[in-house]
Amino acid sequence: MSDYTGVVSGALTPERIKDALKTVAFPGLTRDLVSFGMVQHVAACDGRVKIRLAVRTADESIPERLATAIEGALPPLGATTVALEIVPPAAAPAPTWQTVPDPWADQVSLASVRHVIAVGAGKGGVGKSTVAVNLALALAREGLRAGLLDADIYGPSLPILLGLEDGASKVRMSAEKHIEPLDAHGLPMISFGFFLGEGSPAVWHRPMVSKAVKQFARGVAWPALDVLVVDLPPGTGDVPLSLAQAVALSGAVIVTQPPRVAAAEARKAAEMFRALEVPVLGVVENMSGVFGRGAGHTVASELAVPFLGEIPFDPTVVDEGDRGTPTMRERADSATGLAFDRIAATVAAILGWRRI
Repeated sequence: MSDYTGVVSGALTPERIKDALKTVAFPGLTRDLVSFGMVQHVAACDGRVKIRLAVRTADESIPERLATAIEGALPPLGATTVALEIVPPAAAPAPTWQTVPDPWADQVSLASVRHVIAVGAGKGGVGKSTVAVNLALALAREGLRAGLLDADIYGPSLPILLGLEDGASKVRMSAEKHIEPLDAHGLPMISFGFFLGEGSPAVWHRPMVSKAVKQFARGVAWPALDVLVVDLPPGTGDVPLSLAQAVALSGAVIVTQPPRVAAAEARKAAEMFRALEVPVLGVVENMSGVFGRGAGHTVASELAVPFLGEIPFDPTVVDEGDRGTPTMRERADSATGLAFDRIAATVAAILGWRRI
């Protein structure tokens, strides 16, 4: 609790306080507390303010940094004291017929990775994997140490897109029994596709998927990275849930196309991440132009998240993917490459990165 003197008088209401909290960014990111959905309760009486935030973090410095930022934003409204309460996000109620363990209890942060961001889509065929690959390469062009994790257990395509179809024969284990990532155009990368063999993962049961994703996400010997881009399978199935329970995610990027059906599925993907308490960093509209444009911007506006940008329809991108030579390596200065550069710069800024 902090006391203030010399504040400006005026009506101190929960609505005005929430407006002020829209200017307070979560430490390490540029998104504000309100848009993240972290503000759970606000009360005010005679200059006294009480705020309850729902925050899940392993960083012990976050509560103090949040308190400092909030206390600096409220005195101009007439606040004389501020009491900040930080609670974990509400868990889903357990079934009444049994007691179940907290599924988030064993979530970890990858020791050598600062930020893990998931790239997802509500439906297949929107170019999600192509966006994930080129976004990682564009982030590296921004100066970040970037890596790629292909967690699409049902249809891993990164080995093809990166020219590593023989990756299974190249993967090695460290002395500590961790998977050593391969180099893909300068990015450390690993894919489920290296380990699936001939068996069809489509017949895997939910417990098998959950266990495989958790072990895979934690079992790679990543070098020091600023950001790890994770390519998820399309849809809202078990893999995103298992990943979010296994590894602390900094956020998610949603990929969509201009048609309305793709945009509708993108909304479902965004709501899924919010239900998993994963911040939605923004929306990317892929293949914009020939199929129309603007749906990505509309979805972002409806969800109150950033519109990261649009990538123009470009048939050459498909040929480059088939050859295993991504656009950001072949034609970084093309209209498509420059679009990825702009999107990467925005994502980097949201993560708190500034080019020096």
